[in-house]
Amino acid sequence: MTQPTKDELWFASEPEPRCYLCGYKFTPAARDYFLGRSRVLPTVSLLVDFTRPRLKVRHLQIEIDHVQPVVDGGSNEIANLRLACGLCNIIKSRFGSIYDTYSWPVRHLRHPDLGWVTIPQPLWLLRVLSLRARCEYRDGCAATVETHEMFAAPWSVSGSLNPVNIKVCCSDHDPWASKRLIRPSLLA
Repeated sequence: MTQPTKDELWFASEPEPRCYLCGYKFTPAARDYFLGRSRVLPTVSLLVDFTRPRLKVRHLQIEIDHVQPVVDGGSNEIANLRLACGLCNIIKSRFGSIYDTYSWPVRHLRHPDLGWVTIPQPLWLLRVLSLRARCEYRDGCAATVETHEMFAAPWSVSGSLNPVNIKVCCSDHDPWASKRLIRPSLLA
């Protein structure tokens, strides 16, 4: 994409540009790199969200996503373009439904505090986050992907993180807020 297209998308997303799929707030380094103000890439954190690990620099970068993929007839018109974090853009790829995804073996993680937890299939998680697009706190919450990053937690702690058992929550209502971030080496 051209720099004028990037600028137009960025400034249309003001005052606080975020990934349109998960609500991730872009870092100043990602912003400056995307807008061509700097050649310094964002840096990967020492701790990652075990449900959506941003393990590579690309996962933190700002990318332009086609809402309707080009291979499915989508255009490069501004109306079809959105800002996305690299991780969401990679996961979404050209898929339009949770049923379009590739097969994904069930993976588990021995979490230091939670014990054995299921790592959700990335596209399932992304679809639930982006389609619900708001915090599902039982007493109500005004947080949406436009204002907050959204996280996945289980409705039932005894179940695996699958589309039926994923609850979307903001950081204020995240039951795993203090347990979400782990060392990347635990994911190996």
